[in-house]
Amino acid sequence: MVFKCKDKNFKGKTYQEYLEFRKKKNEANRKYYNKPEVKERKRKYKKEYDKKNKKKNSEYRKKYHQRPEVQERIKRWREENKEYLRKKDKEWGDKNREYKQKKDREYQKRITRDPELRKKRIEKQRRWREKNRERIKKYNQKYYTSPKGKINYTKHNHRRLALIKSRPFNLTKENVNIIIERDKNCVYCGNENNLELDHIVPLNRGGNSLFNNFVLSCDSCNRSKSGKDVFEWCKEQEIKFPKIVIDLLKEQKKN
Repeated sequence: MVFKCKDKNFKGKTYQEYLEFRKKKNEANRKYYNKPEVKERKRKYKKEYDKKNKKKNSEYRKKYHQRPEVQERIKRWREENKEYLRKKDKEWGDKNREYKQKKDREYQKRITRDPELRKKRIEKQRRWREKNRERIKKYNQKYYTSPKGKINYTKHNHRRLALIKSRPFNLTKENVNIIIERDKNCVYCGNENNLELDHIVPLNRGGNSLFNNFVLSCDSCNRSKSGKDVFEWCKEQEIKFPKIVIDLLKEQKKN
């Protein structure tokens, strides 16, 4: 039986002869395309094509990456190669430190100007923290038991203690119990767990440690608010401004 082939350069008759022909042809193609001048020509052509068809390529890539099977494949590959990706990211960061810092500064500027982008970033960070609580816990334990972590933690505490001592202070155990009875849960989000005392007006903004400058807050809200202005922070988090905070601020103004 004669083997039919569409390739005009094939002169044989059997399938075995065709396989030999294909093998030789592939070898010749490999040698040709590995030549430096051919590689350079191919690279130039690709560069010109990409310039002319930038929009077309971008649309194609978006459509391609939106396919569920492609997304699933990428997700699976990323999970299987976490260590490899981490290593590559670190290598790239070390090589391109100045470029990375420049881009980070530009991104920070964009965030300060664009409220929508800031909201997206906060939401993304919140989701990541929820997914990686154990990882954060392990990192913090490792960091705060290291020499560098101990030094930084001690410095922070000394600065904070110095601020507290230099401002009016009347927080007793009785006052703390009154605050707990009054608020009962986090005044910002209503959480009943991991409650802490929060300065309404932060120390770094001229706040004091008097009874009427404290409310109950969960650890998550307290760390998120940190040294920010309470009005700005509530707007940022899209939280309704607590009535107790307004009342206490009015009381502070009277005094």
